[in-house]
Amino acid sequence: MIAKPWWEIAVPHRDIREGRISDFAADLGSIIKGEATVEYLDPETFLKRTHLTKGLENIAKDVLSVLSGREKYKIIQVQTPFGGGKTHALIYLYHLIRAGPKVSHIADVKKVLKSASLTKAPEAKVAVFVGTVPDTLKGKTPWGEIANQLGVYEEVKEHDEKRVTPGREILERIFAQNKPVLILMDEITEYTVKARDFEDQVFAFCQELTEAVKSSDRCVLLCTLPSSAPYGERGEKVLNQLQRIFGRMQMIYTPVEGMEIYEILRK
Repeated sequence: MIAKPWWEIAVPHRDIREGRISDFAADLGSIIKGEATVEYLDPETFLKRTHLTKGLENIAKDVLSVLSGREKYKIIQVQTPFGGGKTHALIYLYHLIRAGPKVSHIADVKKVLKSASLTKAPEAKVAVFVGTVPDTLKGKTPWGEIANQLGVYEEVKEHDEKRVTPGREILERIFAQNKPVLILMDEITEYTVKARDFEDQVFAFCQELTEAVKSSDRCVLLCTLPSSAPYGERGEKVLNQLQRIFGRMQMIYTPVEGMEIYEILRK
């Protein structure tokens, strides 16, 4: 018996058959700027096409619990090898919180809300920092970008321009003014490697940020770190330091495990 070609058994989505998908890699930065394809930019499309793994469900449940006022893990590190779903998890949370009621009818969203004992996602501000985007010489620092997205850039303007971390007290004041707030940090390792002239301030900020989030009501931080060091010996030192900083008070999740990869590919 001659086996049938795979495309006759597992027929791809029409947009794949017609060659209309050009963006396969998740890029949170392009979504923030509104430059991604509709598959990533439109909340409903993205959430419907995302396979809800157990790890992703647990991450979302913890975030929703904190934002709704119930104490849970407030600092979450998402750690996987390259291509393991780190950025995808952040995009999921970005759309889930920002879209709110507009996506509450989606089956998997209902499942996440139910696991967090909620009927709808709490309203919250979302601040995003993607380390591959800013110019380390002239662009905003992580603290400048986060404050800017929360509408309080003047609070840290001088610190941002001088490349000096603002400190825990200012961060706590910012979070108190904007709660509930979700902070998403992606590719902070790459940014720190590039920020050679003020990497000590980036390390200090990360430590102050974790402390401020921990002590602030209805505030949660998600940060992605690679499971292996990029960019040679210097990258290894940077990653080890960041792991020590976030490791003091974090919960580590892996969005995709074991056989789930097959369900992701199927969907």
